[in-house]
Amino acid sequence: MPGSDPTHWLHRLTPAEWLSAAATELAHAETASRQRANRAVVAHARRAAGMAWNAVLVDHPDERAGRSYMEHLHLLAREAPAELREAAAVLCESPGGRPALITLKPPGEQPERELLRATRVIIDYAARTIGPPVIQ
Repeated sequence: MPGSDPTHWLHRLTPAEWLSAAATELAHAETASRQRANRAVVAHARRAAGMAWNAVLVDHPDERAGRSYMEHLHLLAREAPAELREAAAVLCESPGGRPALITLKPPGEQPERELLRATRVIIDYAARTIGPPVIQ
């Protein structure tokens, strides 16, 4: 079942649909990481975390969270429980552009790993917050 209001920015999807969209964005971030496309990793990771937080906001509205994914992340970085604050700070502080110097390192030693980990922390927290899906 789609969200309760297809014209509303938040209620166009259900919490489960927002989490599904977040999982898709995380998969895109992981693909970009394997391709060492830093800018794409940052963009997809931020989108994934923001979409996951939309899942929470559907049932727990908070005007302070704003409408954009970055507004969500900035609020989490300031006022959320410690695990979320740290994860959101990683996503907020990561430069979105190309690094000034490209270093060659084996996969798994790239800074993108920390972005992916932080994104998973927020998605997992959101999934625990919204709880199991209701069977209708």
